[in-house]
Amino acid sequence: MTMVLFHRTTIGEARKIMQSGFEDIEWDFGLKDVQTGRDAVVPGVWLADRPLGHDEGLEGDALLEVKLDLADDDLKPFELEGMLWNAHLWVAPAELINGHSQVRIREVDPRTSWFHEAWDGETEPDEEDEPGRSS
Repeated sequence: MTMVLFHRTTIGEARKIMQSGFEDIEWDFGLKDVQTGRDAVVPGVWLADRPLGHDEGLEGDALLEVKLDLADDDLKPFELEGMLWNAHLWVAPAELINGHSQVRIREVDPRTSWFHEAWDGETEPDEEDEPGRSS
């Protein structure tokens, strides 16, 4: 079963992900460890079941679409339940995501880049298509 999930990031990071895959990052969601009371960080790649925006605290002008070939049960241990009232959020190991996904850049904020078209990572956009660039 294929799930379609989303990840918002910077344009530079999106291009890096397209070329090399996701990397684990330690996320601090303001959670506390129940036993120690210390801030708890969650390592991995965050993914959501819908595109999340700037108004939800996420920075980045690129939206990645991640087609994940995993069952719901495979992702269940990585779900952060209750983090968002109207979306599901997961932080899963990059190795798991990279091994079971197809990623494409779905959209980029046109106010911050010439890079408007969806990109599947296979071919570079033509320089001739870049606005303001002369040959």
